[in-house]
Amino acid sequence: VIQAVFFGICVLTDLSSLLTRGSGNQEQERQLKKLISLRDWMLAVLAFPVGVFVVVVFWIIYAYDREMIYPKLLDNFIPGWLNHGM
Repeated sequence: VIQAVFFGICVLTDLSSLLTRGSGNQEQERQLKKLISLRDWMLAVLAFPVGVFVVVVFWIIYAYDREMIYPKLLDNFIPGWLNHGM
């Protein structure tokens, strides 16, 4: 959910940036700066740390005991390369 909200804010920031470019409206530019600050804060405080934590914990548990997190039965449905990519 954090990643989805973060990417939604990124899209909103990009679209707002395109719409306010060259408009000269200082109110819109101020709101865009707030949106950019929110985006940067979410990346630094939520999205990146949580994403790194999930990846590191998944692979540590996977290396310790694969069956705890990714049973071999799933190999029939999800190939190893796709699991690694996800």
